[in-house]
Amino acid sequence: MPPQATARSPFAGCLILILALLMLLFLIGFTAWMPFRQAAEIEKFTRDTPAPLAVDPIEGNEPKVNDLVARLEAFRNDLQGDDAKPARIELTAEDLNLAIAAFEPVKELRTSFRVREITAGALVIDICYKLNGRPRLAKDGEEGPLASDPRYLIGTLKGRPQLMQRELVLKVDALEVPGAAVPEGFMNHFSTLRILEKSRTDPLLGPAMAAMTRATLEDGKMILARIPGETAPDVVSDADFRKGGGRLITWLGIGACLFLAFAALMVFFGIRRQKRAEREAGSTGSNSAD
Repeated sequence: MPPQATARSPFAGCLILILALLMLLFLIGFTAWMPFRQAAEIEKFTRDTPAPLAVDPIEGNEPKVNDLVARLEAFRNDLQGDDAKPARIELTAEDLNLAIAAFEPVKELRTSFRVREITAGALVIDICYKLNGRPRLAKDGEEGPLASDPRYLIGTLKGRPQLMQRELVLKVDALEVPGAAVPEGFMNHFSTLRILEKSRTDPLLGPAMAAMTRATLEDGKMILARIPGETAPDVVSDADFRKGGGRLITWLGIGACLFLAFAALMVFFGIRRQKRAEREAGSTGSNSAD
């Protein structure tokens, strides 16, 4: 009789259920804790109030705006023309700041993005970049059950223009924040800025970006061009865009795999133990009958 009681004991099944629930609670808690941990780190090098950057006035700069529009339009027409013909435009820091002030596709950069200078190695840009802060319950008028108070990354970055298929992006090489150090983990996430991502579907900018094959820097100017016979390099991979946020997904995936492996082992050993107990119980019963 004792072996039969052992075989039918619910202890093994209860232990598996308890451990599975504990692992599930750990994964849920870890997922809920990560945004608060990330927000705490971000607060170390950001501010809770913005410092808007100057925007070049359009009034009084009409001749410069008209000249910039004419050059950009000529460049776009060249890009739409014969692929065997080169196309090229040179843009100064003044041109880029004027474009931010005047053109609708980049209006989101106003007061948050200003080119200070262009060197042969980098675009030097002052930023007031808005980030999501500590999560909280949404207030009246806010969408969704959760919201966050904004934080502002205020400093200077050094970056280079790079081409991805159908998109001109900014590769960030360095980020300086007065009085604070920027963690490497954040830099991995911030390493590529897709400032023209929404323009990929624009009927004018989208085809123009897709036709360019080169984006380079020289002292005082950024050069965009199409070189006949040259293929646009896809230098920015999807892995670069997922690098920061993907780290959390990786750890959650590892945790889930460990949980499933552990649960499978517990079930396997539980079944083996139960079968062994049943065999012993059957053997004992046979001996008793004899």
